[in-house]
Order: sequence, then C-alpha cells, then structure tokens
Amino acid sequence: MNIKPKEATAVINSLIGGVVPKIGVQHITVGRSNEVTMLIQALEEIKNGHSMMKFWIGDFGSGKSFMLHLLDTVALKQKFVVTNTDFTPHTRLYSNDGKAQALYASLMNNIAIQTKPEGGAIHILLEKWIEKVIMQTAGDHKIALTEIRNPQYFDLIERGIMQTVNDITDVGAFDFGIAIVKYYEGFIRQDDILKKNALRWLKGEYTTKTEARKDLNVSDIVNDRNYYEMLKNFCRLFVSIGYSGLIINLDEAINLYKIQNPGMRQKNYEKMMSIYNDCFQGKVEHLFINVAGTTDVLEDPKKGFYSYDALKTRLQVNKFETAQLRDYAQPVIRLMPLSHDEIFILLKNLKEIFDFNYNVQLDFSYKDIHHFMEEMYNKPGASEFLTPREVIRDFLNILNILRQNPDADKKKLIADIQIKDERESLEPEIEIETEEERRLKRKKEIEKQCKNIILPPEVLDELSATLLDDENVLKALTGSFKNEAGMLIATEKRLLFIDKRQKDTSFPYSRINEMKYTQGPQHSVLHIKLDNETQHIEFIPNNQVKPLINLLEAQIDILERKTLSAELKYWEKLIGNQGIKTLLNRMSKIALIIQEKDQQAGETFTMRHADTVTKLLKQYYTIEISEMNSEEVNNSLNHIAEAITMTHQAFEQELKNIFQTDMLDIEAEAEAYMQSLRNRGLIN
Repeated sequence: MNIKPKEATAVINSLIGGVVPKIGVQHITVGRSNEVTMLIQALEEIKNGHSMMKFWIGDFGSGKSFMLHLLDTVALKQKFVVTNTDFTPHTRLYSNDGKAQALYASLMNNIAIQTKPEGGAIHILLEKWIEKVIMQTAGDHKIALTEIRNPQYFDLIERGIMQTVNDITDVGAFDFGIAIVKYYEGFIRQDDILKKNALRWLKGEYTTKTEARKDLNVSDIVNDRNYYEMLKNFCRLFVSIGYSGLIINLDEAINLYKIQNPGMRQKNYEKMMSIYNDCFQGKVEHLFINVAGTTDVLEDPKKGFYSYDALKTRLQVNKFETAQLRDYAQPVIRLMPLSHDEIFILLKNLKEIFDFNYNVQLDFSYKDIHHFMEEMYNKPGASEFLTPREVIRDFLNILNILRQNPDADKKKLIADIQIKDERESLEPEIEIETEEERRLKRKKEIEKQCKNIILPPEVLDELSATLLDDENVLKALTGSFKNEAGMLIATEKRLLFIDKRQKDTSFPYSRINEMKYTQGPQHSVLHIKLDNETQHIEFIPNNQVKPLINLLEAQIDILERKTLSAELKYWEKLIGNQGIKTLLNRMSKIALIIQEKDQQAGETFTMRHADTVTKLLKQYYTIEISEMNSEEVNNSLNHIAEAITMTHQAFEQELKNIFQTDMLDIEAEAEAYMQSLRNRGLIN
C-alpha cells in the first residue's frame, strides 16, 4: 500500500482507541464508492458558488465520523478550507450562555488546509489574505513591493484592508476589519501581544466587550448571537484568497437531541433550519455544512429533528428510496451497514497497514481473517449489537497481542471474543422534570441572576412562570403602570410590568416603535410607543431611566434584524444623514406592510431587495463614520444616496401595484355582489 509512516501510525492508534484517524482514512475506505462520488460532485458545486447542508444518519459505529473525515481528506486536496467539531453538552448551535460561542471557537481552532491538515491554520490564512491586500494596495498606488511595508504606508494598507473587508462581509464588518488591521499592525511592528489579541477576537475567545475594547478598540465581540455571521465572513475571506470554499463538519448531533429543556432544544433546531435555508436558498456561497447523527436523532417525533415541523418537512427521506435504490442528492444520507465482503477487504487492508506500521509480518492469513469474522458474526447478540467499530477494534487488539506475544494461540484469542452492547445510551440518565420542578429550578436561576435586585416573592413567582424557557433578566426597577405599583423588568426579548396582584403586562421589543421620557424632580415617566398606541410607565427613578432606554435599544438591535423591515430600521438608527433616515423609515414601513399583507409576496420582496440594499447601507455607514473627506469619497456617498432614493421609488411602486391589484379584485367582487342583489330584486 502507498501509505506514509505517519498515516499508518495515525490509522492504527486511532482505530484501537475507537475513533476515526485525522489522516490516512483514504487507505481504509471500503464500500462507500457511491457516497464518495456524491461528495466529489457536491464539492464541485460548492466550488461553483453553491452551498448545501447534508445530514449523515446511521447507528453507532456505522461510519458517520469516518465519512466526515473522508470528506476532509477529499476536500483538502481540492483546495478547500475545512474545520470540524463535535456537539457536546457545552457546545451547540443556539444558546444564551456562551455555548454557541464555544462551538464557533472550537471550529476556528480546528481550521485546516492542505499544508496544515491537523488544524490551527487560521493565522496562516490571515497572513495570506493580508499579503494579498498589501500587493493589491501596492499595485493600485504604484508603490514598490520592497517599500509598501514601510510605516508611512500603514494608513494606505489599513484602508485597503477595511475596504476589502467591507466588500466581502455582511454583518460585523467594521469590528471584523479592525481585528484584522490590529493583527497586521502587530505583524508589522513585531508586537506579539497585539497579534495574539487580534487572533483571540477573530477566534471568538473574548467573553466581554469591555476587555476586547480595552485591547483592540472594537465595539463588539463574537458571541452567541453573531457567530454564524462571522463564519460566513470567514468563508468569503477564504474564497477571496483563492480557496474553493469552507467545509464545516459537526459530529455527535445526539448532544442536541439530549438537551433537556424542550424550548432550548427547539431553538437549536430552529437555528439549524435557518442555516439550512441559507444554504439552499442561495443566501450564502461556497459553504458546505455536514451534520452527523443517529436515526433517533433524526426521526424521534418527541425529541429528534422531526419534532420541529419546519425541519421535518425539509429532512423527509425520499419515500421511493430502498436499500438497493439510493438517492444521494437528498439532504439526508443514510449510511447502510458494510457487507461481510466489504468488512473482509477492510480487515485485509488493516492487516497490511498494521504490519507496515510495526515493521512485522504477523502470521495471520486471509483464512484466519475469515475465521475471525465467522466467530464474531456467529456470536450471540452479533446481529443486534455488532458494529464495524467493534469488529475493527477487536481485530487490531488480537493483532497487537500476537505482535507482543508470538507464542499466543490465535485460535483461542478468536474463540474468546464476546459481544457486548457498547452503544451509547440515547437517554440522559436523569428523571424527566415535571412542569413544577422546571418552574422551581427557573425560580432559583432568576434569583441568581437578580442577586443584586430585590424582587418581592410574588413578583419572583410570576416571573419564573413567565420566563420558563431560558429568557434572561437584564434589569429590574420599581415603577407604576396604569395606577398600579409594581416591578418593571427588562429581559432579553421584552419589557414586563408585574403589579402587586401578580398580573403581568408584556411589551415585546418587536412592537416598540419609539421610546422617550419626561423627567420630574425625582422620578421620570417612560413613554413607549407600541404600534398605534402609547403606554406610560411612571415613577422610574431619574438616574435609572436613561440607562434603561439604552439597554432596551441595544436589545432591539440584537433581536429585530430578522426581516427586511427590521434591517432597514436598524440602519435608520445608525446612519446620520437625515434625508437617508427619512427614506429608510418609509421603506421600513412599506416592507412591513407587504410582509403582513401577503407572506409569500413578502418573501419574494425580501429576496429581491434585501442583500443589495443591506450592502449599500453598510457601505454608506462605513464611509460616513470614517469621516474621510475627499472628492472621491463624497462622490461615492452621492452615488449610494441616489441608489437608495431609486430603491425607495421601487418600494413605493411595488406597494402601489399590490394595492391596485387589490382594488381591481375588490371592484370585481363588489360588482358581482351588486349584480346578485339586483337579480334578487333587492335593489334597482
């Protein structure tokens, strides 16, 4: 076999340990030719700008992790950037306590390229990309490559980096660019601490904005909320360097299935569906995401992916598929067990790799391999519990005994094999919580969150019932609403007022259009405009009202950028130009009207406008805050402003077209109604 010593050692040591080797998997690939063909075709599509998501489903030990590692091997040779991580109790797709950020950090630490397949390649890619920007800047300004790195050209390169980042990113471009600039600055000035801090930001290892701001002068960090956007930013960055795309492999999806809290589990599935939609609706390019899990993880109607209806409709397996008629184009790929012939070939290959690795020639013939397989597959429980993983491990263990004990009886070793159920338990070993137990547990969590806030017992009871599913309390203070004294509580998603009668009133942030306050001698009144009505909350201490409004505005920014209307409102707040702000306000209202009037028309409207409009606004805002003043910059701002004005006219026309269609329908319906009344002699 054409195998390298390093690969042989990795294969043998990993398989004995029950895990898939990071390198050398191509030498033990057996019986997966159709899957490999599909992977090659999929990678070709990703190269061409498409994105997709695949779910690898099979029993424990059936080869899910093996297929992900094989994909890595194939992808690296085709100049993809790849990264892998496992879902664990501490890493997941959605969280509000750092678990999603931890998933991102793990993925970034495991970034691999062909010259560094073991991972840890992010700094290499960054330096490649920065070098490309430096050469581009030198060419644009006709500066010699031998001089471009001199300190006097630092500002030119910084602008080049920020401009290029702005072109390839959608969300978080400014801080993302600042971190890369700081990395470059540390690189040029040989400041290892600055480089380390910049890399730490890019890898999602900062836990507080305060620390990141102090080290790098950035306004935000990678967190549970924005980590997926950062992954998409990196995907575009890698492609801009010249790589084919980004492959993300997520194994052990059973740890999502095991999440105890139904609400949190559903939110993880919702995030998965959102990523799935991005990939198949063309909202992201050059991205290939793979998820591996068991059949129960996919199909369990209570806890699996199928428990989330929107995900179930997308992951239904082709009903015409059988063991003989396979469909590898669908999102879900079921891994069928290897046949006995395929297992034999695999063991034969492993025997050759074993001999090569230890430089021995063990007396274990093909006939002995047949004997080993007959013994294993005829043991009680083999049909139910035996997996390729256990067959391989027992086979290599016997070879190891024979290598170290030449006088050992191989027939006796084979005869002593026992079959055990070594599959992991799908159910966590705890009792299912009752609703009351969950409520009491939530009450303790809220007490812990509010340790510096005195909450009356009745308020705490009502709050724990209202916020049963993982919504954190951010601030609480006393006040009065509609002449009822009580507690005003800001959470991640809403403003709550709980009066002394334990009655709560909720103001979801999605309904808040405007907030202002009037100040008295000691207390202020908070005025909240909700759709078409305004609510007044009184007796808020003067020193508390402004921090409260700042907190609420920050949460609204975080939560409300899911629709085109919300995205436009977000940029309306950031952009300083009053004319642009007025246009965005009207455009936001039009987008909301269309979305609420007809969901399908709203989705079409969003797909038509969202990406381009967001990119225009992001570029406008970046130039505006840069405070650069030159003819070129002013011309750019004017061009963008003209484009936004034209887009506003297009919005107005689309709304007019919808209402004209409605009016024609109403007129036709009214005429038919009047004619029916005439036919009955009820009117002349």
